[in-house]
Amino acid sequence: MRSIFVIVLLLLGIALTPTNAHSSTDESQRYRTCLAKAHSRPSAAYEDAVIWKNEGGAGPARHCLAMALLGMRAYAEGADKLESLAYAPDIGDEGLRTPALIQSGEAWLQASRPEDALRVLTRALDRDPNNAEAHTKRARALMALEKPIEAHTDLDAAIRAQPDDALALRLRAAVLLYENDLSGAQKDIEAALSTEPNNVEALLVRGQIREAKRLQ
Repeated sequence: MRSIFVIVLLLLGIALTPTNAHSSTDESQRYRTCLAKAHSRPSAAYEDAVIWKNEGGAGPARHCLAMALLGMRAYAEGADKLESLAYAPDIGDEGLRTPALIQSGEAWLQASRPEDALRVLTRALDRDPNNAEAHTKRARALMALEKPIEAHTDLDAAIRAQPDDALALRLRAAVLLYENDLSGAQKDIEAALSTEPNNVEALLVRGQIREAKRLQ
């Protein structure tokens, strides 16, 4: 239990010392509450985060503010703030920089701006080359930019790092279908469906593979 508590404090960039232990607990609780509210009541979370930031909340407050913007579907603004946070000197902990870039990439994808997503996800992978989530999201950006061959490379990396990632498997099945590797596509889509048997998009890809086989 203590180790989890220490990790939370480190993520918030707060040192665990006798003089600040109580304030650290308050800050970590405020962070958790704000992030939860960003999902359920984003407008209220945004207001709370602005107040917290003005009180000197630094990285955690700015992160919650950005997540609240995403909750309000202000994807481009949220993505920009997450990217800025990733390079901010007051982020609080170096370990938060890559996650902020990955979240920014996802937000740029939601904003239908794959070029920006590609840019920040490449930066995330510069920092953490084996990050499966970043590889999968960058593959989505590349596919949106009609670059399936480059996406294939990212998906291979994602699946090497996380072999049971249903999304990466489904996306690679779609790329293999594009490349007319129907056997490989079939293998990947069945693996994806073994994890998420009711995923509509995976079922659609499987149908497309079966139709391609029928037409051979």
